[in-house]
Amino acid sequence: MKKFVAGLLTAIGVTANAQQAVESVDINSILYSMPTISGDQIQYEMPTKETFEGAPQFHEDEWCQLELYPKTRLVEIQNKLSEYKLFETSNRVSSGWKKIYVRNISRSEFNLNLSTLGKLQGAKIVPAPILTTASSPLGQVKNGFTITIGEGTFLYGIAQNGKVVSLAANIYSDEGNQYLTTSFMALDKTENLILVDWRGQMIIMGSNDGKLGVWKP
Repeated sequence: MKKFVAGLLTAIGVTANAQQAVESVDINSILYSMPTISGDQIQYEMPTKETFEGAPQFHEDEWCQLELYPKTRLVEIQNKLSEYKLFETSNRVSSGWKKIYVRNISRSEFNLNLSTLGKLQGAKIVPAPILTTASSPLGQVKNGFTITIGEGTFLYGIAQNGKVVSLAANIYSDEGNQYLTTSFMALDKTENLILVDWRGQMIIMGSNDGKLGVWKP
């Protein structure tokens, strides 16, 4: 048991007021609101006036929830997704998850340059993402990049010496689904990638006939 002040009790939905004494809450009763997060060790830096303008901002837990990998890593990602599904199922309750699955996946360079992403239809390079917590910003992702690819979606990640190390997508409107699909299919023709939706528990793959296939554990 751990003691929490009244303000924290209110934040987690326990009624309290200034006159009430400190109460106790079982830390194990507090559930996670999502089943999985990336285990990437992200480094941050302070944004400048120039890099702040136009940079997307989103919660750190959203990092790489929808991401791309080279197709050569398909079996590895399938195994990881199968392991995660078993974990998620065993920890799911009606209003959340008892434990959260932290994805620790090795990062290695894609055979993909940032310049290639910048040539996608409708692509526009903007500053690196700024990640936040529920109450404050963490900072701008060091060596990060962001490329908008149409209304409602953008690609982002980390690059070293111009080579992509991690690549993810963020969709924030209905129109974004189509833009991401078009960009993924264009990249798949030349780069042989897979698109992984971790919370949706699926892998999307392209094919030689231009159709999309879905794999689920």
